[in-house]
Amino acid sequence: MIKCPFCGTTHVANTLFCSECGTYLLEDDRRGTDPLGTDEIGWVGEDDEDAEGNALMKGTGPLAIRLRIGEGGREVEATLNKAIHMGRLDPASDVFPEIDLTNDNGLEKGVSRRHARILKREGTVVAEDLGSINGTFINGKRLAPYLPEVLRHGDQLQLGKLLIEVEMH
Repeated sequence: MIKCPFCGTTHVANTLFCSECGTYLLEDDRRGTDPLGTDEIGWVGEDDEDAEGNALMKGTGPLAIRLRIGEGGREVEATLNKAIHMGRLDPASDVFPEIDLTNDNGLEKGVSRRHARILKREGTVVAEDLGSINGTFINGKRLAPYLPEVLRHGDQLQLGKLLIEVEMH
């Protein structure tokens, strides 16, 4: 049996996604593809100013993330030692995200209760849409649900219509 790390629902072995909250259950499964050697790759748009951002991606990567949320500019800082779930608080449905966007006009801006998460995988920070209705975007590009995309220092993360500026350190 597998227990969902987010909501605690129990599932039969080898279940991929939680039927209750949609969390990917085989998070410790390391059957990924072999990464390309990034030292030889010339990234599009890369120049000397990107050196700090690239340095953060090598080795252990950043230790914390700072998010500047919405028009109000509320800042939230979190360590990247575990997955950071973002959405709206809903005690009736037992939803308690680490970053609650309710007071940032989350409902009006189309933020789902379980909208997205940010986590560190093998030294790289990624954002993942959790099957939200209104989508998650990085720099205007919509993320496919449950497929992590690299999140970098200076990126603009968007949950529904709520804009979030990303800083890593």
